[in-house]
Amino acid sequence: HIQVLHATMGIAASVSAAEIAAGIGTTLLAVQLLTPADPIGRTWRLVRQFRKQEKSLTCNSDVNGGIDEYNRLHSSNEADERNSQYKSLVNSYYDLATLFYEWGWGQSFHFAYRHPHEDFAESIRRHEHYLASKLGLSATAGKLKVLDVGCGIGGPMRNICKFTGADVTGLTLNQYQVDRGNELCMADPQLGTDRCRSVQGDFMEMPFDDSTYDAAYAIEATCHAPDRVGVYSEIYRVLKPGSIFACYEWCMTDAYDAKDDDHRRIKKQIEEGDGLPDICHTS
Repeated sequence: HIQVLHATMGIAASVSAAEIAAGIGTTLLAVQLLTPADPIGRTWRLVRQFRKQEKSLTCNSDVNGGIDEYNRLHSSNEADERNSQYKSLVNSYYDLATLFYEWGWGQSFHFAYRHPHEDFAESIRRHEHYLASKLGLSATAGKLKVLDVGCGIGGPMRNICKFTGADVTGLTLNQYQVDRGNELCMADPQLGTDRCRSVQGDFMEMPFDDSTYDAAYAIEATCHAPDRVGVYSEIYRVLKPGSIFACYEWCMTDAYDAKDDDHRRIKKQIEEGDGLPDICHTS
C-alpha cells in the first residue's frame, strides 16, 4: 500500500496498487474511446514492430551497439568526427528512435505550431500543406514529380501527395524507414506506391538523374547533412531548371552567442536529441 497524505484535511488514506492500476486503466480506456490518440493500438503496433525492426538494423549488429556508437560520436563537443561519420550517426539515431517517434508522435517527424482550437494532427497537416503551397505546383500537378529530401517514414510525403495530387518520392538514408514508409503507403487506400514511395539513398549523393524533379522540399532533414553546400547542390542537380525547393530547418541565428554557456548547452542538447552532427548558422 502507498500512504497518501491529504494536506488540507490532515487525513492519511491508504491506496492499493490495484486501485492505482484501475485508475490508470480507466484513464487509458477513456483516451482510447473519446480521442483519436489510439494509445492501445499504437502500443500493440510498437510491440509487434520491435522484432522486425531489430532484424533490419542499419547502424550496428544490435541495439546496444547502436547506442554505444551514437553516444561515442556525441561525446565530443567538436563536430568533425560526427560530420565525417554522419551516415553512422544518423542511422544509429533513427534505428533507435523511429519506432518510438511513430508510437508517440505519429508518422510525421517534425514540429508545428498550433492555432487555438486546433489539434495536433491538424497542425501537422497544415504545416505540411503550407510548405507544399510554396512549391509552385500547377493545376496539372498530377503529372509532376516531387522529391521529399529526408522523408522519414513518409508522413509528410503521403499528406502532400494527397494535397497536391503530385507524384512524390521520398529519400531516406535509413533502410527500416524505407521499408516502413512503403508499408504505410501500401496500406493507404488512396495511395499505394504507384503515387508515392520511399527509396533508400544518401542525399549527399542522390541516386537520381539530373533534372528529374519538378519540385523538392525538406522538413527538418538537411540539418543531418555534414555540409549544406553539398546537400543543396545535390538538390539543385536533380531539380529541373526553374523548379522550387522549399524547406523548414534547424539553424542558429545571430542571437546565438558561442561564448555563452547556456547557448552552447542548449545547442548541444538539440544536436544530441535530434541526431544532428552540428547545427549551422543561417549565414
